[in-house]
Amino acid sequence: MHVLISSSYPLTSPKGNSITAKRIATLLTSVGHTAEAIHTDMPPSADVMISLHATKTLTTSKRFKVCSPDSKLIIYLTGTDLYKELPAGNPEFFEALELADHLVVSQQASLNSVPTKYLHKTSFVPASVLLPEEQTVSTPPSNSIILPAHLRPVKNPFLINKAIQLLPDLDMHAFTLGAALEPEMAQQAILWQQSDPRFKWLDNVPYPENLSWMRQADYTLNSSHCEGGSNAVSESIVLGTPVLASRIEGNIGLLEDDYLGYFETDNAQSLATLLRRTFTDTSFQKKLHAQTLALQQKFLPSKELDGWQQFLKS
Repeated sequence: MHVLISSSYPLTSPKGNSITAKRIATLLTSVGHTAEAIHTDMPPSADVMISLHATKTLTTSKRFKVCSPDSKLIIYLTGTDLYKELPAGNPEFFEALELADHLVVSQQASLNSVPTKYLHKTSFVPASVLLPEEQTVSTPPSNSIILPAHLRPVKNPFLINKAIQLLPDLDMHAFTLGAALEPEMAQQAILWQQSDPRFKWLDNVPYPENLSWMRQADYTLNSSHCEGGSNAVSESIVLGTPVLASRIEGNIGLLEDDYLGYFETDNAQSLATLLRRTFTDTSFQKKLHAQTLALQQKFLPSKELDGWQQFLKS
């Protein structure tokens, strides 16, 4: 079967959609499909196209249905779709849902956010992690936490700075790994860096180096206001590094209800309390690491491949 996986971002981008597109192509190719990740408004003909992001790939999806009317269009709903475009009532989001033959979500919890009208054509396919070869970086200092995210509002990147400001006596080091997608955010990162030597903004870090940072740090952070299934959260778990995460649907879907590493969304004091406990309570550290290891089996590539195989056969 010839399958296209359409990314809304260039395939060289470190953004999650591009990583997901290439991962799905690799998985499907491994079992004999002709699968290719694409980033174009003019898709070639194929048996199936999987569009990542309902609105950002809408032009591509519409052209695919015109040029390949008998082929199947699958729209893979992202966090932005479900937690931004849907609440805003974006007409392009609903146009994409009408256009699609099938819809896919990457975690069970996201089914709760799909409009009832479209649940009959929605399926859950668990996202997995395929890690490329890492590129070695210098070992981070002890008591370190990293935020692997570009500086943009939805990621809430400066919550960590507000939290450590409440912990002037805590021995810790925080690093943010990601490009500033808005100039004013770069200025804010520089100001925070100047105000507290425990914080460093490393700007854009290549993906293989990013993974090495994630493996060697004591913890990673996801402080997003809203998000679907973050690749960085899944990657951190597979690498064996516990995540401190905002209590949002997307993170709960990945880390499960009883995970110990949650803090209240947009709440610097809640994150500060968790940071102090994380870096000083040995018993808590052991429990969090044990939960991390137990979660690794959720992200096996074989589970995602089985999901796509079953779905493509239907």
